[in-house]
Amino acid sequence: MDRKYGKGALILFFTIVILLSAVTETLICLGGSQWLYLVLMWIPALAATAANCLSFREKGETFSVKKLFAMGGFRKCKLRYVLLGCLLPLIYLLIPYMVYWWLYPENFFYHGVSVWVILRDITPIMVIGTFISLQSALGEEIGWRGFMVPALYEKLGLNKTLLISSLFWCCWHLPLLIGGGYMAGTPLWYQLPAFVLCIFPVGVMAGLLTLESGSVWPAAFLHAAHNNYDQSVFQVITADANRMYFVSETGVLTILCAWALAAILYIHARKQGKLL
Repeated sequence: MDRKYGKGALILFFTIVILLSAVTETLICLGGSQWLYLVLMWIPALAATAANCLSFREKGETFSVKKLFAMGGFRKCKLRYVLLGCLLPLIYLLIPYMVYWWLYPENFFYHGVSVWVILRDITPIMVIGTFISLQSALGEEIGWRGFMVPALYEKLGLNKTLLISSLFWCCWHLPLLIGGGYMAGTPLWYQLPAFVLCIFPVGVMAGLLTLESGSVWPAAFLHAAHNNYDQSVFQVITADANRMYFVSETGVLTILCAWALAAILYIHARKQGKLL
């Protein structure tokens, strides 16, 4: 079989990601500047680029910038996959928030306000903010879904790829949670397992979209939409109180919705049999 990704490329990718991320996350946890978050999110792209360059050497191919971009996931795909990438976070984030607002109406800043007023205020932020968020989310996705997922899939198949890629993505965030600089609001003993349970199915969804579309763009928009909807819209219009137990990236309701959607996409993908 003519493999696209060599063993050395995978080893180089994980080595660069682990080493550079460890340094950057340590600096962040020690109180480093906010711009370090942007640096951190582009480390996977750097690692993927280096690994793809090594792939040319491993296969004895002539270096090509055009092929390098294609290997990074920059390929055309059907628009419906990109739209689905934007829709999925809206479903698994908004439904839990709506339930939370119903249970605790006093924590909803728009309580008693017309739906049309709410839509008028938040729709521009949800659309424009997603494109702004794409600038950082794309850095991660070039690495995670542009390189890691197809490289693992080529060697391990669907189930192991979704398991390893999603779990690695979850663990990559954990030092930030332990350092107290990300998703605060619950005790660490609850926060860590809840975060993994929430983000793991999101990784599954992103992986499936990548393998079905053959492009990094759907996962990049899913990631950007997820960050924007939650951090720039829903959290902003929801009072702190006990929300992190119910919604966002550590909420029980979000976990349930995310797993349900991931299961639906997984079953559909297996039935269709149209993965890369």
